[in-house]
Amino acid sequence: MDESHPEADKQSDPLTLPPPEKLKEIAAKQDVQAQKIRERRAAQAHARASLATERRTNAAELIQRNYRGYRQRRQMQGYALDPSTRWLEALKEAKYHCATQPRSRAEHHASLGPNANPTLARWKRVGAVVRRADSDDTSASEGDQQARLKKAEREKYARRMGLEYFLEMVDHNHRYGSSLRRYHQEWKNSDTKENFFYWLDYGEGKELDLEDRPRSRLDTEFVRYLSREERQHYLVHINKEDGLFYWAKDGKPVSTSTEFKDSINGIVPADDSTPTWREVSTGQKPEPSPPSSSSSSSDDSSSLHSTGSHPDPTEYPNTSLHTAKGLHKLHHLTTSTLMNHLLRTATTKKNTWIFVADTSFRLYIGIKQSGAFQHSSFLHGSRISAAGILKIKRGQLRKLSPLSGHYAPPLRNFREFVRSLKEAGADLSRCSISRAYAVLLGLEGYLGVKRQVKSVEQRVIGGLFHPGDEKKRTDGVGEEEGDADRSGSLAAERRQSKQREEKEAQERKKEKRWSVRFKKRVSGAGGDGRQADTDAALQPGSLVKDGQGGVEVKKE
Repeated sequence: MDESHPEADKQSDPLTLPPPEKLKEIAAKQDVQAQKIRERRAAQAHARASLATERRTNAAELIQRNYRGYRQRRQMQGYALDPSTRWLEALKEAKYHCATQPRSRAEHHASLGPNANPTLARWKRVGAVVRRADSDDTSASEGDQQARLKKAEREKYARRMGLEYFLEMVDHNHRYGSSLRRYHQEWKNSDTKENFFYWLDYGEGKELDLEDRPRSRLDTEFVRYLSREERQHYLVHINKEDGLFYWAKDGKPVSTSTEFKDSINGIVPADDSTPTWREVSTGQKPEPSPPSSSSSSSDDSSSLHSTGSHPDPTEYPNTSLHTAKGLHKLHHLTTSTLMNHLLRTATTKKNTWIFVADTSFRLYIGIKQSGAFQHSSFLHGSRISAAGILKIKRGQLRKLSPLSGHYAPPLRNFREFVRSLKEAGADLSRCSISRAYAVLLGLEGYLGVKRQVKSVEQRVIGGLFHPGDEKKRTDGVGEEEGDADRSGSLAAERRQSKQREEKEAQERKKEKRWSVRFKKRVSGAGGDGRQADTDAALQPGSLVKDGQGGVEVKKE
């Protein structure tokens, strides 16, 4: 039976290999199936890659849209510059440097041409300097009519830098103004006809080395003048929700403590490795602070590290006042000596933080460094609305002082600045006003009374020596006046005299209002109205606190 069915036995055996043709057919089917699997996997991988690419593209577009909106908002708020503004600033700087480049008289006349007017060219250079001092960075956010009107009103009281500091601003290297003024005195006493800066750097004064102001100090002390882009690192804004001050560059709260220092990128922590501007400009590294075990010396060294420079004892000298003894000091007590004393005791201390508000009341804060960083550094010597000294702790304003040697703004500007802080929502509940405010208030009153007394003396002297003219000014009737009216020149003189009298009457009225306010401040009497609230809030040693009825005064 087994011999009769051999083929059937082979087919029933599962271990028997199929014929070669069958094996080739099976292999072909497997190859086709594997190819389909590979194609399907490749398609799935491509789909996943395309999806990831699409997601990344969408995310990048979303980031770009948000960043463009963020950048546009910062530009509108004055926190950043667009490329066109950067180009305009570069062109303006190049034009200014070309106009104020020190040149010899021969080079200057050769560059003018045969038909040019040298006097007109000199006045053009003066105009370039004045435009620089009066320039202002107009913010794009002030586009509405009301904001422009407010800005125009603020510009009426904008304060220009003192004329004695213009040498420092005009100098291309911005050498320390105190040193430049000393060499400027030597230039005025010399018989040269060259420009001061050409005489100092290329002419006869190139080798001049004064004993009280060495040349090495002149050539190594440079004041930092911030560009429009650099000053954004010092810009501060006020959060209306909590009333605290925050840096515009990173949104961190402001603290005027020794834990921070100045650098080329603005205020940074004291342990930050960012180099200071003095290191970059001169290549000189700051001296390491000596080790000390006492806490007081540790505070001093950290303060010195924070300020980055030693106070200059010759910055605000009062030699005549300090050398006088006893009652003889009263003979040397003038407004200038008193102002210098305030500035010397307040602005030359270690870890002194200063502020400047431009005509748009944008606030800039930095560390005072004698001969390196000062009030004029923020706006490149341009005009300001307010300037002074402040203290801030964890974003909260603690102290304000209206002292500034470069600008010396009147107290009216300081009061407007405090009012602008209140309108911006600043927390003034723990802010105290420096006693220098009371001293400056007394100085303004003294000068006003002095002008009033001088005006009265002039009128009395005029009445004694020219009684007819005085009667003509007071009465204004009579036959002689009729004759004067018939004369054109005498009529013009009469109009001018009337204008002078009206101006003097306005000044007397203004001084009278000031006297009433001053008496109220001294006697502690209150007052109604916006101005009275602000004046009461600015009493020295008081705390300014917002309330529903105005300003609440708390004595320390």
